Amino acid sequence: MPHPLRQVHRLDAGKLVLRPVDPDGDAPALLAIQRAVLEEGEFFITEAHELGGGPELKAATLRQLVAMDNSTCLVGLLDRKHVGMVLIQGGMLQRMRHCGKLEIYVAADARGHGIGTLLLQSALEWARAHPRLSKLGLNVFSHNERAIALYEAHGFRREGYRVGEYRLADGTLWDDVLMARAV
Repeated sequence: MPHPLRQVHRLDAGKLVLRPVDPDGDAPALLAIQRAVLEEGEFFITEAHELGGGPELKAATLRQLVAMDNSTCLVGLLDRKHVGMVLIQGGMLQRMRHCGKLEIYVAADARGHGIGTLLLQSALEWARAHPRLSKLGLNVFSHNERAIALYEAHGFRREGYRVGEYRLADGTLWDDVLMARAV
């Protein structure tokens, strides 16, 4: 189902357009943002070198995602430059099709302007318009207090806590917070 939303927002940093992904056209820029965010090593369990494939594979993955009735990808463009995306990946198994996993990526130089908040709000609007979904969930590192505060402000609640779930190359252990909300 096509994304019902195309939004334009005036921010202090410029004009932000939120729109549905164009898998073939957006794939190179979104892959670059995803790799850059993963390179920071602070927000996702995936390390940048583990993100395989090039733009063609990213486009194919995005096409597959948006073809599902419980999944979407929204893109954020600030003054026509790709600065972020939000993904909802719905469960593929019958007993999990009502649940979507949320991921938000915002380029480092675009943070602090409300782009992540607007991406999240738009994803929530999309989920409410798609009755297949009744729950959105996500994982966040316990030390990412800024993200946790954003999610809690939008109705997400902590459902679980996994101590020492992730081991960094230097041996440091990071905890995982599982959060979710009803749609």
